[in-house]
Amino acid sequence: MNNRGSWLTLAAALVAIGIQTGTPSPSHAATQLSASIDFYGALSPYGSWERISRYGECWVPIDVPAGWRPYTVGYWVNTDYGWMWISQDPWGGIPYHYGRWAYDSYYGWVWVPDDDAVWAPAWVAWRYGDSYVGWAPLPPDAGWRSGYGLTVSVSILDSRIQRNGWCFTSVRSFGSTRIRSNIFPPGRNVTLLGRTRNVTRYEVYNSMPAERGFLPQMIERDTGRRFQRYRVVESRSPATLKNVSIQGSTIEAFRPRVTGVKARLAGEPRGKAWPSRAVTQRPQAEQRRFDQRMGQERTALQREQQREMVQATRDRARSDEVRRNQQAEMKAQQEREAQERRAVDQRRKIADQIQRNEGQGRGDAQGRGRQDQGQNQGQDRGNGNQGDQNKSRGRGHDKGGN
Repeated sequence: MNNRGSWLTLAAALVAIGIQTGTPSPSHAATQLSASIDFYGALSPYGSWERISRYGECWVPIDVPAGWRPYTVGYWVNTDYGWMWISQDPWGGIPYHYGRWAYDSYYGWVWVPDDDAVWAPAWVAWRYGDSYVGWAPLPPDAGWRSGYGLTVSVSILDSRIQRNGWCFTSVRSFGSTRIRSNIFPPGRNVTLLGRTRNVTRYEVYNSMPAERGFLPQMIERDTGRRFQRYRVVESRSPATLKNVSIQGSTIEAFRPRVTGVKARLAGEPRGKAWPSRAVTQRPQAEQRRFDQRMGQERTALQREQQREMVQATRDRARSDEVRRNQQAEMKAQQEREAQERRAVDQRRKIADQIQRNEGQGRGDAQGRGRQDQGQNQGQDRGNGNQGDQNKSRGRGHDKGGN
């Protein structure tokens, strides 16, 4: 593919395939597009593509804060395809609607593209119960089969999703455009996983994935709140993949189906697009802020534990259970900090390597430019001498002719 520096490139004409399930009204019909998204060029300015033995080519975001997790910088809106993630990350239009996320012990969170990439409002699992809402990225082995749905069961999801991958908030905070500030610290997940149940259920709607397990009626029934429902409509503008257009009660989204992704990524030459200096300097700053950010998480966890213990003091048996859970939470928090420290350190190393490679690449390019310029100048001088000789020969011939 050409023009890697551009956000997106269309590789084929936009063609409607018109496959639908059920009998939706024409206004709800999804126009499935045959097109290509330049995953490599779109994400390279914000991270690094790395070959991970288990998954192949994966994207490692480096423009993220310490302790970052997928589906935290943005907010949820209710749509006819289920809850849709509106990302506030500059790169969020692709990884939150295509592919899957995995936590690698070496790199931390990595985005794993599907070979047959299908758009969804969000590829997440949901938990609900006891006034809590939780979500987590679906693992890479949770594939999508057209006309069937997810290729794994809910029980498998529970065993494959890493505990720290879950994000929990209270039902009253869910739906806030500042959801990140209302997410409980990951150490709290030890307790909240036991208080909630997995309600994930994907279905096919207008030939595309739709999540029907975590319904807005659940929260509306428990809180009395109402959530506006948006209708997702097809956009033919690739720009709406990066920034969705919300107009009234509709959301325009560019969502083609993309095939053969892994083969194209495997053939991409490394270093075609470089992150900016501001992006590559981010991991260094986050490494310095790591202890502060983890301290904030511990403080938030202790605050929640104190609040819970106060509520449980009147019940001795309940107090003992809460105390045991809180000990497990603190241990989980320590394990998370060790994991995140490795991930932050690795992102810094990647950023340092990118800066070295970029500097070397620019130096090589300048060296080649100087070499080419010298060769051209030499060739020009040679051509000039040859031209002078030709002129002399020409003048001699003219004289002889006269």
